[in-house]
Amino acid sequence: MDELVTDPREVGRLAEEREDENWDFRNWIKLEFDFEDERLMSVVRDLADEITAQIDCTQCANCCEKTRTILEGDDISRLAVALDMTVPALQETYLEFEEDYGGRWYLPAPCPLLEGKLCRVYEARPSSCREYPHLHNDFRAASISRINSTFTCPIVFNVVEDMKYALRWPRRNRWRR
Repeated sequence: MDELVTDPREVGRLAEEREDENWDFRNWIKLEFDFEDERLMSVVRDLADEITAQIDCTQCANCCEKTRTILEGDDISRLAVALDMTVPALQETYLEFEEDYGGRWYLPAPCPLLEGKLCRVYEARPSSCREYPHLHNDFRAASISRINSTFTCPIVFNVVEDMKYALRWPRRNRWRR
């Protein structure tokens, strides 16, 4: 593995530079790559664990600044309790509602609960934030989302780059970090 790219601006620049390549890689994984899903996920999990251990998300917070967070299940009530607010007050103060998402509440970007690079309610953060960057979920099924995340998240960017080598993608020698 080469040196990790951790600066969010550099990650965005490189992801844009490699966008066509990353979509080709995604198509190769979806249509041509012959590993079964569990074997593919073993590679993804190993890379994600190794890279995540080397990146301090509290020095980045790019996901909190760039992506909105759809709220699920008890996320809203958990946030209201953590902020010592009623649910209606939370919704009015911090959340937005979107009809196009099946009538769902979400935290807009940048997240209004972000202070500097830290979450004010880290222990009560939404489920989606707890699971981010979602690399332990089915990579192949969620590959569009993962490729899109290369623009935002240094962890995802580096995992995708290292996957190209680990999986011996035929075009892997085109780029070097």
